Amino acid sequence: MVTAQDVLLGKVVRRANVVVLGGGMVGCEVADFLAAVGDYIPVGRTAVTIVEMLENIGLDMQAMARALLMQRLRAKDVKVITSAKVKEILDDGVLITGDGQEEAVLGMDTIILAMGTRSVDELSGNIKGKVAEVYVIGDAKEPRKALNAIAEGAEIARKI
Repeated sequence: MVTAQDVLLGKVVRRANVVVLGGGMVGCEVADFLAAVGDYIPVGRTAVTIVEMLENIGLDMQAMARALLMQRLRAKDVKVITSAKVKEILDDGVLITGDGQEEAVLGMDTIILAMGTRSVDELSGNIKGKVAEVYVIGDAKEPRKALNAIAEGAEIARKI
């Protein structure tokens, strides 16, 4: 079991069968990255399954970017399971529930967690009183998109 961030940072060796838990933008982009057409790892092409608890995937994306990503996922035969909650993580997959039924998604080499993030701000409290001004922006303030962090940074820069 690994995080989506570890996959995108190249800390994870690609495997033959992976399941991505979470079908938001990050989960979909990880699936797209791993299921790259023509990408042959020593054990063959990576087969990717996305499990999402909502009725659809990529709902936190801009419409045009989402449409293009959905086309790529379909072209790469990424399997998508929606309206499903993870009940249990197994040695080789996950047990999911949806519509009152349980289903095991088995035969997975890697389980990738892409179910959101939490903000971490350990620095600002440590430096308050040591510097004249402290501003917390971006994911340290609240997990969001990069554009939010850029806008906050620009706003703070104008103030100082």
